[in-house]
Amino acid sequence: MKSYKITASLFVAMLVLAVNSFAQQQNQQQQMQQQMGQMQEMMQHMNNLMQRTQTMNQEMNRMMQQTQNEQIRNQYQQMHQMGQNMGQMLQNMKGTAERCNLLLQDRQMMQDQDMKQDMDRLRQHLGDMTNQMDDAVQTMERINKRLREHQTTSAPGNN
Repeated sequence: MKSYKITASLFVAMLVLAVNSFAQQQNQQQQMQQQMGQMQEMMQHMNNLMQRTQTMNQEMNRMMQQTQNEQIRNQYQQMHQMGQNMGQMLQNMKGTAERCNLLLQDRQMMQDQDMKQDMDRLRQHLGDMTNQMDDAVQTMERINKRLREHQTTSAPGNN
């Protein structure tokens, strides 16, 4: 009878450990899927910013070519060069995010809790940088709009 209780207790303990282990694995898998989703959203956001930057650069280049006013042409040229630099930064950030995403998928690497925390911080920093780049692109779009408005209001015959 005593042997039966010990065996039953061991069985219950092993069952509890197995359930806990399964729950931890499920939790880790769920966290990984959530991180992957966040990374995909961030990369899509970067793609969107790259497209907006490219469109803005094309428009600035077109306006730069069309204007007869040298001062406005120089302003468009400076903005165009800034836009090209922003596009390059976004491409570099996207490449970094892709590398980070690959590392987040490395299960062996993610077993180390310190490594996991640092990778989470890195992912968060990349997300913050993406949001800052979004603000910068919006600012450049506003400046570009003001340049167009200034060009049309100050010298309508110089288009």
